[in-house]
Amino acid sequence: MTLPIPLSDKIQIMMVVSTFLAVLVALFQENLKRHFDRVKLKLEINLSPPDCHQIDLTDPMGNFMCKCIYLRVRVSNLCDITARNAEIIVSNLWRVENNEKSIVKTFLPMNLRWSHTHPTKVTIPPKSFRFCDLGPVRPLENSIILKLETETQPNPVSGNVYPNIINPGEYILELLLSGDNVIPKLTKWNISFENNWSNDEKTMLERIKISQVK
Repeated sequence: MTLPIPLSDKIQIMMVVSTFLAVLVALFQENLKRHFDRVKLKLEINLSPPDCHQIDLTDPMGNFMCKCIYLRVRVSNLCDITARNAEIIVSNLWRVENNEKSIVKTFLPMNLRWSHTHPTKVTIPPKSFRFCDLGPVRPLENSIILKLETETQPNPVSGNVYPNIINPGEYILELLLSGDNVIPKLTKWNISFENNWSNDEKTMLERIKISQVK
């Protein structure tokens, strides 16, 4: 025969359980907050205006230099929470030749700058987006280059090569997206362009090829 538990003992047990749960929540509330305060962002590169389009490049004094095709990454916030301090690092670069890829040893991983105001970190409101500058494809002397819009202009490395300048050819570019409360996302993009410039926007947008590597 089971003896009934006195009411006072039941109350004491409930108080102990409540205290234990309160302590448990206090101990893990920061981890729980971080778990639920996570933002999923989507990266896209659309080779059409307004994401990518032709603009006039100017020098620091505002003087016209040349026309270029400016490439941007669209980063969309798919959640109901603001993304804080979102940033994109160009983390790796491979050259592709004859279906074989090799690491570009002169490349230097760096943050990209966000469009217009040019910070390296931004907030992205819920259900909204921001553009991040990949950089201009432009004529330079007798060639065409893609100049990555890195957080600073690096000095030349071995062979007098600028780490953020990509010459004509086929490449795989790796982008790492992260932030204070952003779920990290690593994507790779196949990008190619030939040494064949045109001042016509439509023609150049067709000559540049960018696709995500699955």
